[in-house]
Amino acid sequence: MTLLAAYDRARAALVQAREVRDVLEIRLQLDHVKLHAKSVQNREVLIEATVLQMEAERTLGGMLRQLLDAGQIAEGRRPKGDTSRVTLDELGISRNLSSRSQAAAALPAGEFSALCQATREKLFAGRAILVDPIDNSGIIHGARAIMSGRVEPDDSLDYFPTPPFATRALIELVFAHLKIRIAHASAREPACGEGHIAEVLREYFATVFASDIFDYGYGDVADFLDEHTSQTADWFITNPPFGALAESFLLRMLQLARVGVAVFVRLQWLEGEGRYERIFSKMPPTLVAFFTERVPLCKGRWDPEGGTATAYLWLVWIKGRKPQAPFWIPPLAKDTLTRADDAERFTQQPVMRRGA
Repeated sequence: MTLLAAYDRARAALVQAREVRDVLEIRLQLDHVKLHAKSVQNREVLIEATVLQMEAERTLGGMLRQLLDAGQIAEGRRPKGDTSRVTLDELGISRNLSSRSQAAAALPAGEFSALCQATREKLFAGRAILVDPIDNSGIIHGARAIMSGRVEPDDSLDYFPTPPFATRALIELVFAHLKIRIAHASAREPACGEGHIAEVLREYFATVFASDIFDYGYGDVADFLDEHTSQTADWFITNPPFGALAESFLLRMLQLARVGVAVFVRLQWLEGEGRYERIFSKMPPTLVAFFTERVPLCKGRWDPEGGTATAYLWLVWIKGRKPQAPFWIPPLAKDTLTRADDAERFTQQPVMRRGA
């Protein structure tokens, strides 16, 4: 799928969107479009995708306002026993996004159109890219007073490639600890991006399938959450999309996997009353594997020299196995599991296939 086709698809989907989840998925698709547009230096698509994302947030704000007015959203923590309402956390929406989107929805149509046009002018001029024209208090910064910042908001569903050593740590250390044999097994990566996890899996598994909802040039283009798409394998292994889609991915992978599932997530993913009720209380992982060293992730690419303050881990589910004590991945994984040609292969976009 070309960049323009992906943008057109998102624009058409926004017109038809009727549910909060639909709009959140469109925002995710637009994050991918913007990221890829930057990598190929297509400013026109980047600009229009940025504006369309503003329109998506305005649509989301209108939906949230209706749900709040109808008493269907519990603001803050939901009282125990309250099954008639959902929380923002359960919807996969941060407070920042909720405030910003509702402020956008409250703008008169003319003012919002002017704000979108001002965004285009800023971007066409090659100046600072608009991030948040409406702050959390709902105050408009104005056509000539747009604040500079990042292209994506802080809570956007971004693409952060997984360093190759982190996936090798799963296979060589975590799977070894679990006494798992995979030499003749198949694996599927349903959010493959440019291939950073899938290409490592090819080093170990007999067969690897890779796909993504957006065409990054590696793997098939497919919507993993499409109920009509049948995708089975022994193992499903991925760094899932952020937000509510991560849970949707996990639940579908658990349904389709013949043997097991492994997901690479932030440590904070273990937190949350809603996620506990929906997943961990019913389907606790077989193993929680913590990285004792930091795993540096960089937006849109792998940076071998990057750093991070965020802690990551692998969660592993094996069908038929009971949960066991946590496992700590030794602090030498990066040094011992990084290969000499990683910098050459995994910094390319998409990654270089071994033997290609």
